[in-house]
Amino acid sequence: MNNPRGISRPALVIGIMILVIACGGQQTALATPPPVSKETGGVKHSVPLEDIVFDTFGKVSSRFVPLPEISEELRLELKDAITPVLKPVYGGPGALPWLRDDSLVIGYEGGGETFAYPINILNYHEIVNDNIGGEPVLITYCPLCFSGVVFNRIVDGDTLTFGNISALYQSDLVMYDHQTGSFWFQVAGEAVVGPLTGSRLTPLPSATMPWGDWLRLHPETKLLKGTGQSENAFAAGTYANGFGTGYQDRINDEKFVFPVDRDLLDDRLSAGEIVLTVEVAGGQTAYALGAIGDGAVNDEI
Repeated sequence: MNNPRGISRPALVIGIMILVIACGGQQTALATPPPVSKETGGVKHSVPLEDIVFDTFGKVSSRFVPLPEISEELRLELKDAITPVLKPVYGGPGALPWLRDDSLVIGYEGGGETFAYPINILNYHEIVNDNIGGEPVLITYCPLCFSGVVFNRIVDGDTLTFGNISALYQSDLVMYDHQTGSFWFQVAGEAVVGPLTGSRLTPLPSATMPWGDWLRLHPETKLLKGTGQSENAFAAGTYANGFGTGYQDRINDEKFVFPVDRDLLDDRLSAGEIVLTVEVAGGQTAYALGAIGDGAVNDEI
């Protein structure tokens, strides 16, 4: 169950979607430009192929291997090395004895029910595929940029199932879909390599907040506790350990663990600043949580 990356994680606060600015070079109050699709060696893509970097987890001498240089054998070996959850099992609020009130969860509401996905579990698994209230949903989390996003899994009428290719783009999780093998940039929900390049997943409302707060709002919430293979897989205290501290400070100093194109960084905020983002009509606005504090923001987008 271990995530081989071993990334540190600071405490976060309530948000709709929270991420580190360095993750994908997100900008403030700018419309999303349409992706420019290219083809190289018969492979369709909208980002430079060399910017997709595989984490080899020490399986070869080089820790990072760009997509154009990786062997097919190693690619297959790394696929789902960070195991996605394909058959989630839920319990009541007391299903995970180690879960504390200040432990962060991604909260989601669908089909008249509420669900909580502990960040400590997502640190190790990153991806959960489910069907909730008749809607195929995808719960995603990247420990490198603290981005928790929930999507609808339907693209052009087809329901996709997602896994993890053990690669990063701009230090953010890259997913793949089982149906076409396309690669997806997690925080944007956008296919960047493969047949579906340029397609976007539809984001769904979710909230990242402390477990105690979510439970007070939704006392009947269901809590992710295991998988179809092991119904109580996440009850082990190992998941309570988290990933330590100090990561955010290193990002603020631009000491990135994984390769980042510095030309894409936005210097209006420090690289490690945690923001709440809102997307409306193709444009995104980011609010620095450090500036908001305990206050509120009234804005028109």
